Amino acid sequence: MIKISNYSLNYSRQIAQGQLTIFDFLKLCRRLGTEGASLHLQNLPDTSAGYLKQVRRAYLDQGLAMSVFTVTNDWGRGDAAREFSRAQDALRAALFLGAPLVRLFAGSPQSEAERPKAFERAAQGIRRVAEEAAQLGIPVGLQNHNHDALVRTADEVLNLIKKVDHPNLVFLLDTGQWAGSRGASGPLAESDFLQHIRRTAPNARYVRVKFYNPRPDGSEPWINYDEVFNILRTVQYGGWIDIVYEPGKGKGDPGEPIDTAMPRIVKFLRTKIT
Repeated sequence: MIKISNYSLNYSRQIAQGQLTIFDFLKLCRRLGTEGASLHLQNLPDTSAGYLKQVRRAYLDQGLAMSVFTVTNDWGRGDAAREFSRAQDALRAALFLGAPLVRLFAGSPQSEAERPKAFERAAQGIRRVAEEAAQLGIPVGLQNHNHDALVRTADEVLNLIKKVDHPNLVFLLDTGQWAGSRGASGPLAESDFLQHIRRTAPNARYVRVKFYNPRPDGSEPWINYDEVFNILRTVQYGGWIDIVYEPGKGKGDPGEPIDTAMPRIVKFLRTKIT
């Protein structure tokens, strides 16, 4: 059964400005009617045991499940020791919160000439995290990412998973972060990026659904979600769909406020899974 989750990073500006706490975010998810909520490490003001106890209790009180816990890594350009330490911090918090999965990234190369070496560094770093996480019983999920990153295409995703070669690594599919998709920034390239979704959907253990400019009915003009859900049904996907809202039509356009857009998005997604 597919379930809907909302993502804390959608509200990063409000959280950073003190307008919203993680506890407010979880109450909001309850009002929206999502079954779960996902957290990014950077949205937590504190990762002490005392604070994480409060967060875990808030999930219970709001009737929500922790869908995924995220840490941002860049194994292509970052220092390996620092990236691994950041991943360890995320694993500790995820274990305390009862997260079923930790999401991470491969990163990007310094240049195209550096791509093969960066790919190797990413494989080594992710394998090390997968090994560490396996000791804790937490799978780690590699997400595809565009904008010249190391895993922009189905081929790159599948090749990196093969290179890491660890059973504790799974694939986390983002519908809007493929080469040729709009993504969070950058120009829209003409490409059938749904081909990458078709090829990797059988491997997906978690799905992030991107929205940018939802129509009155909550559907997204940039992504054909009728086809996306057809693909997911074909592979009998039964996990989470996590909403990621990145509003705006381009540079300088703030897009629709999340407070008015998100209820329509949730309503639209509910029609796709029921």
